[in-house]
Amino acid sequence: MRGDVLSSTTRVALITGGAGLIGSEVCAQLAAAGVSVVVNGRDRDRCEAAAGRVRAMSEHHQAVAAVADVSDYAECVRLVGEVEAAFGRLDMLIHCALSPTPGLTGPFERTDPARYAALMQQAVCAPMNICHAALPALKRSGGGSIVAFPSDAGKVAAPNQTMVGATRAAVMMFMRSLALEVSADAIRCNCIAPTYVDSPQMRSAMESGPHAARISSAAARARLGLPTPGELAALAVFLCSPAAGHLTGQVISVNGGLSAA
Repeated sequence: MRGDVLSSTTRVALITGGAGLIGSEVCAQLAAAGVSVVVNGRDRDRCEAAAGRVRAMSEHHQAVAAVADVSDYAECVRLVGEVEAAFGRLDMLIHCALSPTPGLTGPFERTDPARYAALMQQAVCAPMNICHAALPALKRSGGGSIVAFPSDAGKVAAPNQTMVGATRAAVMMFMRSLALEVSADAIRCNCIAPTYVDSPQMRSAMESGPHAARISSAAARARLGLPTPGELAALAVFLCSPAAGHLTGQVISVNGGLSAA
């Protein structure tokens, strides 16, 4: 990680999964708002490229890459330590890292029990790990904001989503409970829960693939349209801003009207 020591008034955000579809938009929009961003992921080249795109937006935008696997708690402690060493503080944690779920969707009886532990490590333990590692740094900065991205699968029961729904619901309740614990430290915790995201990948999946019919049906039922990565990022930026200073412990569904759970 490369970075200069910033003034105490410059806010710093750590974005896990920062090179991904949503994470990269969060990085860009936070940087545009004057926040210095740390782009985290497991692939150094992707993280460096994402950080470079942010810096290319303006000479005033600060972004650095930081490689770590947040499913490993020791890696999380190292990562947060590097952020504080480079920038002197941490004000925001946005957890955008999503876990792959091959072999874990479809009818429950056809899922692979050998993959359950790995799913829990990636989908549930990872956000817990990075929050645990980041809390002392957020407290030292005088408070801050944590935003996680589970999905509506954790709120709305659906067939063929048994394992995914259970892990997303776990993250939601973890964040809601954590919000009550850390509010006295001026730390706010919220979740953004999309269903489907309007992207080239989703539009391709609508045309072919095993879930094409289900995705196409959902897109048709979302009368307000499915959210884009940029729209989801804008909500994350808002939740980290002073304008959301009284919002904590919330799970906000962004699904264009597919449900109102």
